[in-house]
Amino acid sequence: MASANPTSSFPDSRFVNDPLPSATATFNKEQLKSKFNLAILDDLDRKKEVKYTVVANGITKSHAAVWWSKFGFTKEIVSGETHSISNFVSCQHCFATYRYGASSTESISHHQCHAATSSCAFTFNKSHCTLDAYFNKNKKQFRVSEQQNLTKLFSIWISDSFRPISIIDDSGLREICSYFYDLGTKNADRHMDVQSLFQSKQTVSRCIIDQAHYYRVQLTELIKEPIENKSLTISPDMWCDRYRQISYLGLTVTYVDSNMKYHKFTMSCRDFPVDLSKSGENISKILKEELNRFGIDHFDSVNWISDRGSNFIRCFNLNMVIPIHCFAHRLHNVLTVTFINEKIDGYFNDEDIDDIPDKLGQDEFLGNEFITMAAKKILLTISYTKTLVRFVKKTNLNELIVKLGGDDTKTLKQSVTTRWLSLFICVESVYSNYDATLLALESRRTTKYMNDLRKNSLIDLLLLLAPINAALQAIQTDETPSLHLLHQQKKYSKIFQNSCVAEYLLAEPSGVQFFREHIHLELNKIIFDARHYMSMCLHPALHEMNELPEHTKMNCHENIRKLLQEEEAQLSVLDQTTRNDALAMRKQRKMLNQFLDEEDDDEKECTPSSSHQDELDIDQDDSDVYHKSSIRRSSSESSLSTEFSYKTNYQAFKPDELDRYLESDLSSTIVKANPLEF
Repeated sequence: MASANPTSSFPDSRFVNDPLPSATATFNKEQLKSKFNLAILDDLDRKKEVKYTVVANGITKSHAAVWWSKFGFTKEIVSGETHSISNFVSCQHCFATYRYGASSTESISHHQCHAATSSCAFTFNKSHCTLDAYFNKNKKQFRVSEQQNLTKLFSIWISDSFRPISIIDDSGLREICSYFYDLGTKNADRHMDVQSLFQSKQTVSRCIIDQAHYYRVQLTELIKEPIENKSLTISPDMWCDRYRQISYLGLTVTYVDSNMKYHKFTMSCRDFPVDLSKSGENISKILKEELNRFGIDHFDSVNWISDRGSNFIRCFNLNMVIPIHCFAHRLHNVLTVTFINEKIDGYFNDEDIDDIPDKLGQDEFLGNEFITMAAKKILLTISYTKTLVRFVKKTNLNELIVKLGGDDTKTLKQSVTTRWLSLFICVESVYSNYDATLLALESRRTTKYMNDLRKNSLIDLLLLLAPINAALQAIQTDETPSLHLLHQQKKYSKIFQNSCVAEYLLAEPSGVQFFREHIHLELNKIIFDARHYMSMCLHPALHEMNELPEHTKMNCHENIRKLLQEEEAQLSVLDQTTRNDALAMRKQRKMLNQFLDEEDDDEKECTPSSSHQDELDIDQDDSDVYHKSSIRRSSSESSLSTEFSYKTNYQAFKPDELDRYLESDLSSTIVKANPLEF
């Protein structure tokens, strides 16, 4: 009954049934009670064979859920009479049984039928197999009273100790409970002191330090291979806990191993010393300490991706490293400049990012630049939307909105500073729940929050922000590289090639056009790193780079060739020992051959012939004539004739590895979105 699975100690009210060898076995009362842990079977007092059947209930008005098409109530057959068990429903195919009542039916709706109907080796109809063959369970459920007592203990613990309720779903807690259960089964006959299992805080603290050291050693070994292949990238990030007034510095690692598998994990996270300023020098010092703990001695041993914070820029300049700047930060900067129109610092950290202000209707947010009434309407739409969502959050209207909107209705989302482009999500949630939100406000007599908010205005704002949101969704991947996508996602206007959107643009409001042109202008100011173009060229689906100018392509190809030459140079260094041995052997052979040749030359020099000297003179005269005639032929029009032969230093161009790749006709079957598969 005990299992290493952390979730085994906390059942989801599901009864897992495994088939018995025989379907016609007869059990006495005690055997039945030990076989079934169901409350409905505790009252059995007959020593008779009991059979169970399941027939799908079907979708009706009273049972409208989709899962009713394959689930039904269990029917008990006793002495030829059929009795329905209303507290449980079973799958008609695999006979998995669930408790059915006032509690959630989520586990039923997520049921996956793994057992084939053909596995029922019975003579009955497929939909009328007896459940006796499936009730011999390796894992038995706890009694309802035991589950209720544990629920009360959890409730008291969460309430008294102010623990988050999400701790119930924590896998670590369930693993601990499973371990306690295993200890109970092993020591069932012994009287044990439970308190002896719990150690002091100091002991646990020392254990955490030991475990951290152990896993740090494991990670150090894990990243050795990608560091040697220059495939490991580190992304430093700094943020602030405004409640505790503590800043943290985290390092996220991404790399591709030798098997072309993409990996990502958090390598380090530590609090930034309070007594140190967040200058580039101090950040460099802290980063070096963290890198040394993982066996990374130099900054240039890995690749770097960071935001454009001035302190990070200073840190990388001190260590002579050129990082790749985070594209998401730059998009957020574009929106900030567009809507606020302030010449803000282009370099910022996460803890310095400010959300788009609430009172965007005021003129001071647009400086001295002239703004039309249509553009002000867009700003007011943002302000009204954020004010509405804030009111809904404070008055707990989200539950009522979901209730009024139906099953697919979601709560209103607030625009926050820690999420990229949360303004789009905020506006989208208001637009999707517009009618339900209006009904909820009417019930509280607070419709004033939507008096000036129109659906058309929300659509205009969504179409304005949709391309930026699509770009962020495309590049934020956790399982594949996305560096090659950035140049495509920068092309803001390309998103509008859809026919429906194109028709909208023909009658686009002037306010939307005003901000869209500003966004397009700011996007064009973004200059990419050479590594962006190299990654684009090395992607099999984008290697032609059709939308780039010719000089950009040539520079990209030259950079790739330099990279290949550096790789060859590194390989030559690794093979230097082998080459030195080969050179030593070659020198020995050469010295031996020279010694033998010198003996032969001495013999020939002793008998020089006059005829040989004459031949040399004739050859010299012929060479002079040939030289003079070649000069005359080069200046004459007949120099292109095939009769004449030339001596030239020109060598035919030999295509290298990159040329063969660029000229290859790649089949569509091997070109995938993920370049690692190629």
